[in-house]
Amino acid sequence: MGDRPVIGVTASFVKKTDFSLGPYTHRDYVTALLNADALPVILPIAPEETADAYLSLCDGIIFSGGGDVDPRFFGESPSLYLDTFITERDRIEFALMKKAVAAGKPILGICRGMQVLNVMYGGTLVQDLPTEWKNPLQHDQKVPRKKASHSVRLLSGSRLSALFDDKESLYVNSLHHQAIKKLAAGFRSAAVAPDGVIEAIEHETNDRILGVQWHPESMASGGDPMMCRLFRHFVNQCGRVKEKMV
Repeated sequence: MGDRPVIGVTASFVKKTDFSLGPYTHRDYVTALLNADALPVILPIAPEETADAYLSLCDGIIFSGGGDVDPRFFGESPSLYLDTFITERDRIEFALMKKAVAAGKPILGICRGMQVLNVMYGGTLVQDLPTEWKNPLQHDQKVPRKKASHSVRLLSGSRLSALFDDKESLYVNSLHHQAIKKLAAGFRSAAVAPDGVIEAIEHETNDRILGVQWHPESMASGGDPMMCRLFRHFVNQCGRVKEKMV
C-alpha cells in the first residue's frame, strides 16, 4: 500500500440539506481507485483553509459528483429548477482545485466535478437541461449507474480520444441535469453528446487537468475496460507526481 499514489476524493453529505450526515461519496470511487492500484482518501467538506492540508496528503484529486453548483459563482440567480446546492462545498473545492493545479498535481473532475472545474476557470452552466436545452436526450438515466445509456462523440485530436485508441464514439452512463453552457477559456471540448451537450473537457496545455460529465467510476467498478483504462491513466499520472516528491 505504501507505494500506491494517494488520491483524494471530495465528498458531500448523506442528505444534501443535513450537514450532520456525512461525509459521503459513492463506493464506486473507492472501488475504481483500489482496482487501479491507488489509495483513496475521502475529503469531507471543510473550511477553505483546509485545502493546503488536504493537498499535502494527496498525489492527485478526484472532484466527485453530487449536488448542483451555487449559481452565484457563475453570475446567475437560481432557476426554479435548480436542485439543492451547498455553497461551502463549492468554496472548498474551488480552493483545493486552484492549489492542486498550482502544485502540478493531477485533477479529474467527474460530473459535478467537471462543472466545478469549468466554473472555476470562468465558464458557466446550464442550470437545468430539461427546461433550458433544445431537444435534450435523457441525461438522468433510468437504468443502473454501472450501465451505459447514450453515446458520446470523441473529438479528433483530443488527449481523451488518444487514450481511447482514437475511437470516434463511446457509450457512457449519464446522471446529471446540469451541463456546461459557456466553456471556460483555456479549455477545449473532448467529447460531445448527440444533443450537443459537452461531455468531456481538457485543458489546452496542461495534460493533468481532465473533466468528464459521465461517471467512469461506476462503469470501471462494473468492469468496463475503457473506464478502467481512464482510471489507470489518472493513477499513473498521480504516481509520477508521487515519485518526484519522494
